[in-house]
Formats: sequence, C-alpha cells, structure tokens
Amino acid sequence: MIAVFNAITNIAEDIEKNVFVDCEKFLSSGLTERQMHDSIHDYCSKIIEREFKRVKSVHGFIGKDSKDYTTINENGKYKISYVAIDNVDLLDVDFSLGTIFGIYEHQMDAFHLKAAMYITYGPTFQLVFASKSEGVIYFSYEDGEFIEQDPLTLEKKGNINSTGGVASEWTKEHKELIDSFFNEGYRLRYSDSLALDTHQILFKRGGLYTSPATKSFPNGKLEVLFEAFPISYIIEQAGGRAISERGRILDMTNVELHDKTPIYFGSSSEVQKVEDYINS
Repeated sequence: MIAVFNAITNIAEDIEKNVFVDCEKFLSSGLTERQMHDSIHDYCSKIIEREFKRVKSVHGFIGKDSKDYTTINENGKYKISYVAIDNVDLLDVDFSLGTIFGIYEHQMDAFHLKAAMYITYGPTFQLVFASKSEGVIYFSYEDGEFIEQDPLTLEKKGNINSTGGVASEWTKEHKELIDSFFNEGYRLRYSDSLALDTHQILFKRGGLYTSPATKSFPNGKLEVLFEAFPISYIIEQAGGRAISERGRILDMTNVELHDKTPIYFGSSSEVQKVEDYINS
C-alpha cells in the first residue's frame, strides 16, 4: 500500500504542475472546449497509468472514462479504479478539482475496498487517504513534499448543504427535503467537483452532500465503482454515513461496471434525517 500511496503523490505533483499551474497551455491552445477537455483527461490518465505501471503490487487499473481494465502485474493484488479529473469545466474559473482513487484487493466490490484516496488541485492542493487502520488522513503540499496533518473526523451534525442535480428536475419530495435543511440555517456549498465538495464537508467537520435521481439521471449520476464506493468509504472512515434510497452504499452487491446510483452522504445526523424522509 505504501508503494501505491507514493505513486499517487507522484501523480498529484505532476498534474498540479502541468495542468493547474500551467493551465494556460490548455486554455489558450486554440482547441475547441471538447478537444481541450479530452486533452486534459488524456494527459491525466497517462500520468496515472505511468505511475501505477511502476508498482509491483498493482494488478491493474481502470479509468471512469475509458472503462478498459489494464492488467500490468499478474501477481499484483491491488485493482485500482480512478477518476482522472472531475469536471474540467471548472478549470478556467480557478476552482479546485480532483482525482479520485478506489484501491481494491483482488476483486472490485465494496467488500474488497481496502483504501480510497482523492487529490484536490489548484487553490487547494491536498491529498486525502482513508483506510480502516489509519482512518482519514490528509496531507498538505509544503516546500516540495506532502506533509501529514491532523486526522479528519466528522461531527455528528454540520451546517453545509451541498446539493447536486438540476433543481427543475428534482422530485417534489427531494425539494422539500433540501428546503428543510435551508430552513434550519444550513449553508449552500456546492462546486460540482465531487472531490472538492467532499473536501469541504470533511474540513468543515460535517454537513450533507446529495446527488439524487432526476429526470435526466433516473438511476443517479455518480458511478458506483469509480465515485460512490471510494467517497462513501472515505466518509465512513471519518465517522459519517453514505446511503441511497436502497440503503448503505457500501452494502451494494452485484455492481456492474457502468452502474450508477443516487447518493446522500455526510454527518450521521443529516443522513439520518434523509433516511427518515425516504422511509416516511
């Protein structure tokens, strides 16, 4: 696991330097918006794959965009899922974006998820690592290296309401749920970068993130193996909860490669309120 962690720190440094610090080479490239997005995704994916190919304990990896599993070491035990970069649309407005990793042992399902990590780039360049033995640890980049900081844990109740999806496509019930949090004084904090929105809830020690089923995404928007499982794992190791209408996210079984899910995660108090609302 140490070698996997070190590979991810190398990935973080390269992408921060060559995509975020030097983002003008992409923004002023003369490419169309779609071409620029593809170029950035391709660059990040190549860096990720380059670093993991150097790690003997990695059996293989698969990216959210390509969905092609690459075997690199038959004797390796770790299978890694990754989101190369979440929401490139935010690059030119100087928002933090992220890369997300799920580290599975032998099988890619929730039971075999051994660790999860994400990186936040740009104005907030940090790395968050979660495992059952370590809890949730974050690292800030200082003077050319990642420095371990205090562990991250969630309080029972927070005050952030980070809600995704197009409001006009919410169900009446979901709108009532979201409004009930605002009526209690919760603050809207939503960037549409999953890594950054997770980061805000962790650093503010609580709150709620919602990505409901909508008309455009009736089965939910987040991809289970690449997004929902790793982020749910991190949240749970920090003392929070992550659910869908069908129950705990990490209890999901028989997950296929393209499966998506609605998700509600954050502090236990907020998620309990969601659960009570769903079951009422």
